[in-house]
Amino acid sequence: MPGHCENLRFPDSERHPGEKGVRSVVVILICLGLNSGCVFETRHQDPGILFMGNSITLNLPVPDRGWSGSWGMAASSQAQDYAHQTVRLLKEKGLPLEMAIADRNCPDCDGAIDEQAHNMDQVKRLHPRYVVVQLSEHSFDIELRSGKMTEQYRSLLQGLQNAGVPHVYCMGAWGEKDSQGPHAVAIWLALKNFPSYSFVDISKPASDTLNYGDTTRYSDKAVAWHPGDRGMLVLAQTLSDAIWADR
Repeated sequence: MPGHCENLRFPDSERHPGEKGVRSVVVILICLGLNSGCVFETRHQDPGILFMGNSITLNLPVPDRGWSGSWGMAASSQAQDYAHQTVRLLKEKGLPLEMAIADRNCPDCDGAIDEQAHNMDQVKRLHPRYVVVQLSEHSFDIELRSGKMTEQYRSLLQGLQNAGVPHVYCMGAWGEKDSQGPHAVAIWLALKNFPSYSFVDISKPASDTLNYGDTTRYSDKAVAWHPGDRGMLVLAQTLSDAIWADR
């Protein structure tokens, strides 16, 4: 029948060790040779984007703090956090992406950045075109002054480069209101060896108190410190603009 491939199978009695691959090739050649209308269906998959982040990207419920969500902390819903809004904005621009959140399952690792530096198996499995790194908030003064944060960040970027990731976006630290603040400088120092990767400055939205969590919704100060819906949207707009420029 034109445009149709018969389901050709070899009887089990005719199979011999080592011949399975050869027989498969023969079946395909027969199909192509006898029936030029044969069509092999393939599924289109959009490019991938992987978010490596902390609680701003994803935080599971913490009842003691009044947090019940499973998305970016202080956003009112999953659709309102910066990661999901970034993907939405890019799709609206004409760049649909397959989204994933990086695993966080290395309790023995030395902090969030080191944890993701040891997460290259997931990166290699997903093979994302874009990776967003939102991790610097938990690096404190001693790690900044000693250069530890820069070294950990450099190790992470090297792993991403070795894994073949072409585009990486390193977000500044939420709460750091100076574009030349210590976290930003530490990230810039790490990026010096990776000129194709980008720094995403978020010091301006972090300077606006209206971009933080809604204190009428979240009484816990640690939760309300995170970007609220307005802040999440500004982060998404800033990030999506940077990614769109590199498409």
